Amino acid sequence: MVYVFTFLLAFCSIVYELLLGQSLSAFMGNTVLRYSVTIGLYMLSMGIGAFLADGRALQDTVITLLKVETLLTVCGGFSVIFLLIIDSSGLPDTVFLVLAHGLIILIGILTGFEIPLLIRLRNLEVEGSEHTVLGVDYVGAFFGTVAFAFFLYPVAGLIATAFMTALLNALVGVCLGSQWTKVQAERRRQCFVLIGVQALLFVALALSLRSAEQINDLFLRHYLAS
Repeated sequence: MVYVFTFLLAFCSIVYELLLGQSLSAFMGNTVLRYSVTIGLYMLSMGIGAFLADGRALQDTVITLLKVETLLTVCGGFSVIFLLIIDSSGLPDTVFLVLAHGLIILIGILTGFEIPLLIRLRNLEVEGSEHTVLGVDYVGAFFGTVAFAFFLYPVAGLIATAFMTALLNALVGVCLGSQWTKVQAERRRQCFVLIGVQALLFVALALSLRSAEQINDLFLRHYLAS
């Protein structure tokens, strides 16, 4: 089960970053530069996240992973909406770029943080599975790039893709409830609360996905009017 989580979470994380790279290219131009900076910052931030994942965070593996997935679901799912709002607010381009790249860094750090947690979660079942978790993570990222390039972005567009990816992320968060037996007894209430938050996010994202076309039209009308 942990390998399934790893594959899906890697899929979601790379799609979030590709969404941000595509959004920056659409708003600011220079596609090659934007994608290069986005992927470079993403890799750097993953390294920072991996360095930060130690101590108590690894001991409370399931709880910490649920917190990370909650943040990733929110940040990734509403990233494009956030950038559209910032871009339409009339703020200087410098402010927009700082906020957009800050979001890239945040998602990268959270992604780097989750990999040691997934390794730890798997090692609670079978020791020495680090290489397999990393391998599955890379495969999931590959499928995420292919899906984004050939299906998600061309067919669904930016906003719907963000909602669909975050919906998958929230689903994984809910399914992490299957790992509740690995949580200390005194921490299980917090675990179930976090699972409930993921369930609420899943519902909110499903409703948002149904309205993705209307949201897109709303922003399009705003840009045409400005």
